[in-house]
Amino acid sequence: MQNRATKNVLASVLTQATPSLVELHTKERVHRSQTYAEIAAFVEGLRSQLRDRDIRCPPHSALWLLLMKASALNEQWEAQTHGQDIHTLMQADEALRIAQAIAEVIDEPGAAEAIRRMTKSDMNLSTRQPSQGKDALWELDLLKFLRSHRVAARLQEPPDIAIDLPDGLGSYGIACKKLYSQDSLETPLRKGYQQLQRMGSPGLVAFNLDDLTPQRSILVHRTPELVGDFLHQRNVDFMRRHEAALQRAVMQGRCDGVLFATTVQADIQSMSPRFNRFAEYMLWTVAQAPEATRRRLKCLHGMLVG
Repeated sequence: MQNRATKNVLASVLTQATPSLVELHTKERVHRSQTYAEIAAFVEGLRSQLRDRDIRCPPHSALWLLLMKASALNEQWEAQTHGQDIHTLMQADEALRIAQAIAEVIDEPGAAEAIRRMTKSDMNLSTRQPSQGKDALWELDLLKFLRSHRVAARLQEPPDIAIDLPDGLGSYGIACKKLYSQDSLETPLRKGYQQLQRMGSPGLVAFNLDDLTPQRSILVHRTPELVGDFLHQRNVDFMRRHEAALQRAVMQGRCDGVLFATTVQADIQSMSPRFNRFAEYMLWTVAQAPEATRRRLKCLHGMLVG
């Protein structure tokens, strides 16, 4: 038996959804499975890298204990103890997600603060406790997503991520905000576009909605397409609740648009393995946005799908 959180790497299609908005809605999905042993080896490799670089991750910290879950899962499997409960499986997948994000940037000077926050914070992703570490993970998750689409993204302060658009369009910023409440958008939106203003370049505010899903839960659906449609609708519903504030920000030139992303663990009945990690991204802007805004977003879209 194999397990692995199937990582869904998402490409994008630009569609006209209603007269008032344009969405960049992810469609294509590439699946990759990993065994318990591969997960444990990857996580152990990260622990070694942290030690080699004198990056402190105390043995009793939330991150260290979570990383140990991945090794425990493989040991239980090899010993055939039948101790692989779903909670341990979920935690092992969380450990892999965190390890992959850190490994992406571990030797980049600009990532030191993000890694420090992750080693000192609550990193239990299935609970709904706000933490600076989870905020940092969102920055690294989005960076990894962009790079997986061959976008040369880099960490930068401020905002959180910067890229260089082609065709003479210059630097482009992405301010990353993780939300912990259905009602809390205007303050993080304002902080996000203020970060872009300090950078002095146009850009997006990118919202992570993971912690708006039920805690310690697994989404169950028959096919990956149904999971994608369900998460996409969640992103759309959240956007519509806050559409007035988002439209003002775009039409006032505060930002070009916003990106929404939701990642969940899912039991997809038509797939093998059935346990998956599934991500859905949506990029939104106002259809009547200035021409320069639409040109930059069209360019970004081309980079993502190209």
